[in-house]
Amino acid sequence: MQPKVPSIALGAAVYTVLALIVGFFALNASGSAQYLTSVLCCLAAISGPAVAVWHYTSTHDLTIPAGTGAGLGAAAIVAGGLVSLAITKALQMANVYPSDAEIMDRQRDQLIAQGLEPEMIEQSMKMGEMMQGVGGALINIVIAALIGAIAGAIAASVFKRGSAGDSLDSM
Repeated sequence: MQPKVPSIALGAAVYTVLALIVGFFALNASGSAQYLTSVLCCLAAISGPAVAVWHYTSTHDLTIPAGTGAGLGAAAIVAGGLVSLAITKALQMANVYPSDAEIMDRQRDQLIAQGLEPEMIEQSMKMGEMMQGVGGALINIVIAALIGAIAGAIAASVFKRGSAGDSLDSM
């Protein structure tokens, strides 16, 4: 079995950089630019796992099964997400990024500007509060792992290397 850590680390680095860029853009975007932020977020979630699988298959000249690609993709996006979270928290402590409370205030202002009913605004704010803290981080990690696994499995079928006999059959 070839070492996977360098490939996972590269995929995590790609995801981290893209997630931080998208996060900065999301903090400063308004109106229709928020739709672009959603697209960029998806691009980051696909790129990190895809780079991990591409690097692993290219470096070792292997064709890997979807399950191995899923494992690489999930590990890359979870690792990148944790690093991105740590950097974001450090930037918040340095007052470069707004605090979670300031972000929630901005969200409330945007919902009010959209003309939503007070009940819908309150429900949305409760959902946002629920997604903060340790519980929200755990939910986000599980969701990220699923997205990374799907992206990694797809990348495994895209980045085939070597002959069919070179296929790696297990993780």
